[in-house]
Amino acid sequence: MPLGMNQRKPPRRESSAASLERRMADGGLSDDARQFLRDLHAAEKQLNDAFRRAHQGGALEERVSAVYRRMYGKD
Repeated sequence: MPLGMNQRKPPRRESSAASLERRMADGGLSDDARQFLRDLHAAEKQLNDAFRRAHQGGALEERVSAVYRRMYGKD
């Protein structure tokens, strides 16, 4: 059914990066704190992506597991 004059499109979802930027701005964080959180967010995304791929098995899984153990002191 086409949208009529009185119907609205659903609001566009805010991207993850835009949401993070908005929350940091709302929190009044310094430029240095905001940059640190951007870098941390990017690193977490990379680790999570690698960890998801690692669950497919093989040598990559062992390497990612070793990184997690070193990061969190479980070695």
